[in-house]
Amino acid sequence: MAQNEELPKTWIDDYLIHSYEIDLKGQVSIPVLCRYMQESAWHHAEHLEVGYSHLSKKNMIWVLAQQYFKIVRLPQWGEKIEIHTWPSGRGKLSYYRDFRVIDHKERIIAAATTRWFALDIKSRRPQNIDHLFEYDFDAADHAVSHKFKKIEPSNDVKPCREFSVLYSDLDVNGHVNNTHYIDWILDSFTLKFRKLHILKEIEINFLAEAGYDDRIVVSIEESKNGIFINSLKRASDDREISRARSKWSSIL
Repeated sequence: MAQNEELPKTWIDDYLIHSYEIDLKGQVSIPVLCRYMQESAWHHAEHLEVGYSHLSKKNMIWVLAQQYFKIVRLPQWGEKIEIHTWPSGRGKLSYYRDFRVIDHKERIIAAATTRWFALDIKSRRPQNIDHLFEYDFDAADHAVSHKFKKIEPSNDVKPCREFSVLYSDLDVNGHVNNTHYIDWILDSFTLKFRKLHILKEIEINFLAEAGYDDRIVVSIEESKNGIFINSLKRASDDREISRARSKWSSIL
């Protein structure tokens, strides 16, 4: 479709932090914040006519390949925030979307960039969808200055948690929703560590799909200066489905 000037180039949604979305520190959890961002991305894609309802008719789905998230602070229970999102670039077959989290004082408290592929449902191969919409990517803003690179594997990751994929982990496409990978990664850290540290950055490479009843083994290694590497593998075939790098700071 031709780009419609009436359609917003930046999509904005309001969210209220509920009591059931916070953690021990009274802050919204990272996976919940990522779910907000996913919801806003869904809304905008639908309005640009490249959302789920449009791609599914062409036997395609959006799949998240990489995500980088930078945090200034996390909003508290009862806070109102805005999620701003927009398409921010494209590669040969990939499409980028950025996000900003804005508090009630109009301060940026978190930002993210993501890289997506439109996959053919049958072949599972990325598709070029430039013909489906027009967007001035060259003029697009960038929420963070970050270039995606492969997260190098660690030689010393140690298994620390195991999870089974349940019905509640699945999305409308029948595989594990990407936000649950973040749940598993963050749950690999000990309670003591989580109480004494704040997550400042996290980057995730999504490498393969996980499905119902899969057993997922999470491994972790601290590299240096509060930076950790996580690896998620499917137990049945030892296939790595995700790799993450996170940076933490001490609250002491």
